[in-house]
Amino acid sequence: MSLPAATEHLKKPRGISACVITLNEAERIGRCLQSLSFADEIIVTDSGSRDETVSLARAFGARVWVRNFDGYVNQKNFCISKARFQWIIVVDADEIVPPELAREIQESVAEGETRYHAFRLPRMSHYLGRWIRYSGWYPDYNIRLFQNGLARFQGGTVHEFVVPDGPVGTMQNHLEHYSYRDISDHLARIDTYSTLIAQDKFQKGRRSSIIWAMLKGLGKFCITWFYRGGFLDGRAGLVIAVLGSYYNFLKYVKLWELNRGLRSMRPFNSLSEEVLTSESEIPCEEKRP
Repeated sequence: MSLPAATEHLKKPRGISACVITLNEAERIGRCLQSLSFADEIIVTDSGSRDETVSLARAFGARVWVRNFDGYVNQKNFCISKARFQWIIVVDADEIVPPELAREIQESVAEGETRYHAFRLPRMSHYLGRWIRYSGWYPDYNIRLFQNGLARFQGGTVHEFVVPDGPVGTMQNHLEHYSYRDISDHLARIDTYSTLIAQDKFQKGRRSSIIWAMLKGLGKFCITWFYRGGFLDGRAGLVIAVLGSYYNFLKYVKLWELNRGLRSMRPFNSLSEEVLTSESEIPCEEKRP
């Protein structure tokens, strides 16, 4: 990182900027923004919502920008570029910062000259009526809190991640993630993201077969159910293992279709609304899903 970028954070007033990107999140944006009331400002970058997302965000006092979606990396970097304070926390519209985590964040940044440039937050997901503590979904660490000017988002079409310019600490309290509305929502995201990832692999010259797709699906089930302790999450853990297996199978069978010319590439902008409608990361070691 260049010297001007590395010193820019020193010019920012002490405080916390909360950043959220949205599209058609009127149903969930209220409780998300309410949980960010500890921040000194809230910044929302919306991608053209057709519901009440923007008006609700403004009603909460958020500073709102409307910008065409051109990928997670660009959208989130635009959002954090509008932050006015020394620290930035980035959350998705289906996530909540509980009071315990809010207090821990405030205490950490109030210490002033902390040696950390960023903090990773554990994240616990709520699925099918219960909190998921196994299945590879927890603790699902993500860097979400960082000093302004000392970190940026990087990544590709599907996966984005924060790259900090210095040491990273770890929070003890977790972010709450309300990942799917129901199983239909889960299946819709699997279809969208398996298409995106299959296309990404195809563009990189990867190949697949029906047998390989079956093995990848079976392997995912075994890892989730047995090695990751999915059985300890009960019925929800079984659904996670089965749908995770299906997702892995679908990625590689769609890649096989592309290899054989049985499937056409879909441009990213034709999938962007599907992607943003389910904008939050799908928890586990393979993001989205």
